Amino acid sequence: MFTPKLRKLSYAWLLVQGLFAAVAPKRNLDLNVRLWGFPFENAGELEPSDWYVRTVRAAGVGMLAAGGVGLLLEDRAESTAAESDEEVEVDDEPETVSVDG
Repeated sequence: MFTPKLRKLSYAWLLVQGLFAAVAPKRNLDLNVRLWGFPFENAGELEPSDWYVRTVRAAGVGMLAAGGVGLLLEDRAESTAAESDEEVEVDDEPETVSVDG
């Protein structure tokens, strides 16, 4: 369903969004209000509470962790697949077995 390139792109996007939310949570909230607040009147005049800003920052740190771990796991899966492809070499020489008897 999802190709490895698309998964890596998704993890990278999650990492960027998490970085933005962790570093500048108020700007992140302002941007989201502008993007999603279009059906409401005076959505730009809303001021988030301090606890909500802290929650957005914490969620950003979580997104950073999830995106970073996802990228690392994708890289590890690619390297493991490459190693398993290299190990599948066929030996043309048969093994000799000696029987002492």
